[in-house]
Parts: sequence; C-alpha cells; structure tokens
Amino acid sequence: MEKSSTPNRQLSMCDMISDDLSGINNQGVPKSCVTHEICADKPKLENNFFTFLQWQKHNEELLNRSVQGHHQSNVVEYNVQRSINTLSGSVDKGMSDSTNKIAGMARNIDRWKAHMFQVIENMRNEIDLLMLSKTKIQKAQTALRIICSISTECLERRSFRLETDLTLDPGQVELVKEKALITEIGNLFCRTLSQIKDQLNRNKNVKGRLEKNWSDKYQSFQIDTINLGLNIQTPIIMSHADVVKDSENTCLSVPEWESITKSLYEEAEQVLNESTQLRSIVDDVLKKSANRLRGQADTVDIALARFISDTQQIGQAIENDLKQVVQRLGDSENLIGDLIRVIMNLEKAKQTAETRLHNRLKRPGDENVKDNAQLSLISEVKNLSDQLNTLNYQLYCARTGHGGLQEARSLLEDDSRIKRKTLWIDSIRCQRIRAHYPSVNILLGH
Repeated sequence: MEKSSTPNRQLSMCDMISDDLSGINNQGVPKSCVTHEICADKPKLENNFFTFLQWQKHNEELLNRSVQGHHQSNVVEYNVQRSINTLSGSVDKGMSDSTNKIAGMARNIDRWKAHMFQVIENMRNEIDLLMLSKTKIQKAQTALRIICSISTECLERRSFRLETDLTLDPGQVELVKEKALITEIGNLFCRTLSQIKDQLNRNKNVKGRLEKNWSDKYQSFQIDTINLGLNIQTPIIMSHADVVKDSENTCLSVPEWESITKSLYEEAEQVLNESTQLRSIVDDVLKKSANRLRGQADTVDIALARFISDTQQIGQAIENDLKQVVQRLGDSENLIGDLIRVIMNLEKAKQTAETRLHNRLKRPGDENVKDNAQLSLISEVKNLSDQLNTLNYQLYCARTGHGGLQEARSLLEDDSRIKRKTLWIDSIRCQRIRAHYPSVNILLGH
C-alpha cells in the first residue's frame, strides 16, 4: 500500500516542480540539485522517508519547542517589562534629581550673580567717586602752585627792600612759615595722589575680575537654564563621547567654586572699604590743608598789614620831622646870614677904630699923648675884638648846627625814601598779589 503510493507521490512532486529555477538560484541552491537528481534517479523508498514514529516525535518536539519558546518569551517579556518599569522609574528619578540639582545650582549661580552685579555697580560708583577725589587733589595742587607763586613773589619782592628795612619783621617770618607749609602740603598732596592712583588700579583690576566672574556666571546660568528645558522629547539632544571623563577631570567641586567666588566677593568688599577710607582721608586732607593754608594766609596778611601800618606811622613821623628840619635849616641859614652881616659890621667898626688909633699914633713928638680919645679908641678896639670873637664862635656853632641839620635832613630823606620803597613793595606789590589768593572752596578742589 505504501509502495504503490510512493511512485505516485514522487511523480506528482516532479510534475509540480517548475522549469523556472530563478527562485531556487536566488536561494543559493545549484541548478542541478532539483530537477535532475530528483527526477532522473529514483532513490530507494526506505532511504527517503521518515518513519511515522519519527514524524510523531518530530511534531512532539516541535510542539514542545514551541511551548518552551512561548514560556521563554513570556519570561523575557515579563523581565523586560519589569526592567523597563524599574529603569523607567530610576531614569525618571535620576533625571528629576539632576533637574532639581541643576535648578538649585542655577539658583545659587543667580544669587551669586546678583551679588557680583551689585558689587560691580558699587565698584563702578566707587571708581567714579575716587576719580572725583583725584580731580579734587589735582585742582588743589593747581591752587597750591598759585599760592606758591604768590608766596615766592612776596619773598622775592621783599628781598629788594633797602638797608635797615631789609629786616626779619613778623610779616617776613610768617611768609617763610607759609613757604614751608606750602612745601609740606605739596608733598602730602603728591603722596595722596600716588595712593589714589594705586587704589584706582586695584579697583579697576578687581572690577575686571568681577565682570569676568559675572560674565562666566551669566553664561553658566544661561547654560543651566537651557539644561532645565531639556528632556527626552527635546530634538537637540545628542550623544557626546568622553563627556563624563572630561567633566570628572576638569570641573571644580561646588565647595571650591563657592570658595573662589566668596574669596573674590570678600576681596572686592575689602577693596571697596579701603577705597572708601581713602576717599575719607582725601577729604580730610583737603579740608585740613585748606584750613591751614587759609589760616596761615590770614596770619601773613595781618602781619603785613601791621607792618605796613607801622611803616606808614614811622614814615609819617619822618616826614613831619623832615619838615621841621627843613624849617630849622631855613631858620639856621637866616641866623647865619644875620650873624655874618653883624660880624661884617663889627669888623668894619673895629677897622674904623683901629684906623683911627693907627692915625693917632702918627702924631709928632709930645703930641702923641694917651689922652681920653686915645684910651677910648683902645677900649673900643678891645670891646669890638671880644664881640667879634663871641660872634665868630656863635657863627661857628650856628654853622655846626646847620651842618647837623643838613646831615639829619639827608638821613631823614634817605629813610623816607626807604620807607616809601618798603610801603610800595608791601602794599602795592605784596598786598595786591595776595588779593588773588585762592579761596577755601578752590583749595578744597571744588
């Protein structure tokens, strides 16, 4: 039964084989293995068929294998689903934690960024105020140079005073003190200006570092803001090789970051405090220097005014005395003229008496007697001689006194000229130039 049916089954298989072998060739089977080998040579029946037991065993194994496959598929599906659920929760939890930490760090960055921005604004304002203090010092130096020129001019002009008026009077002493004070304050201004320049350099350096730090924090905040908006649905996410390794090797820890930021913030605050203290010192220096200079200027002006007043009084007294001397000189000259005329008259009277006496000595013989006329002439000549001697002595005294008056007049005139020169220097030159002395506001740098 089986043998009679086998050829029919083989023939039907040969008949069912298509002449088109392209499908078989596409499967990698040689052309001659189907049509020729199966249809040409007819193998034995026992070599080509499986037994029924084999067929049943094959089907049973196939079904068992299918059941095992289903079981294994169910186990794998369960494990996969469980892993997916577990990993999904873990990933969601990790992403949520990372998001919260990024948000916390972003808030911390934003807080420090706000602090840095405020410090930068304070530093900018402080730099502007310190520049104003620098300008005040420079204006005060300009005013001090004017004061130095005024003081030097006064000292130089007063050095042209003549003879006895070239004295170390109170005005001269105060002018010398003023010159020393100007030198002292000038050195103080130079040191203060140098300190301001150094402080400005420190302020600008710290300001630059603060701006760099604020810029870095601004970029970090923007980056974390972008990171907070990223999720698995974001189209811009991608893989980055070695990003974990680079982060572990290059990134600072949060305590180190906070320490650096806090150190810069504290340094900026310290520099701000030092700059504020320096500005306070500058204002105090300007105020005290202006008061000292103005006080010394007032002292100089008072001393000069008093000396001018004393010189004017002395000069007026000299003028009055000179007028009296000139008057006395006129009187003396008149007196001397009168004395000369009297002496000349007495000389003539004496000469007359002597001539008479001489003529009477020419009387001859016994006629030359010492009569009363002779005695009278002798007495007259003696009296006139005594009177002439007295008048000549008086004339000598008058001329000596006149010479003394002339000498006094010369001295008074010289001294009056000296006093006028002194008054011209002090009142016309010194006082007028000191009228241009800078005010306190200018000395304060306003």
